[in-house]
Amino acid sequence: MSHRTRGATLVELALVLVLLAILTAFAVPRAAGVVNRFNLRSATQDVVLGLAAARAAATRRGDYASFIADPRAGRVRVVCGGEVLFERDLARRRGVRLEATRESVTFAPTGLGWGAANTTIVVSRGGRADTITTSRLGRVRHN
Repeated sequence: MSHRTRGATLVELALVLVLLAILTAFAVPRAAGVVNRFNLRSATQDVVLGLAAARAAATRRGDYASFIADPRAGRVRVVCGGEVLFERDLARRRGVRLEATRESVTFAPTGLGWGAANTTIVVSRGGRADTITTSRLGRVRHN
């Protein structure tokens, strides 16, 4: 009478491990790219939201409101009447880098940009970048 046990051989287990390693080698870089794109898109939306919040606060409150980008800290915030209305730490939360031609954009109570001309903010992560441009008229455009 032969007694046979059911189970996997060492060769079968090794083959499964090799297949898993190959699949992982393809999946991990793709997942990292998806995470980079998601964080970049979210950070870009935070910057656009901050600019819109500054413009809306200026018109709603009838006061000057400023959108402030701090590239060294990777942080953006909106200030109106000495009060911080909006703040995001993009470097810590999203792992992105900020670059700005001007560190602040101020909106007049009319909703128009006040002071200097156009401002460009570049949000980057993992070799990808989004550019947000604000015109003197207060319009925000990004790509």
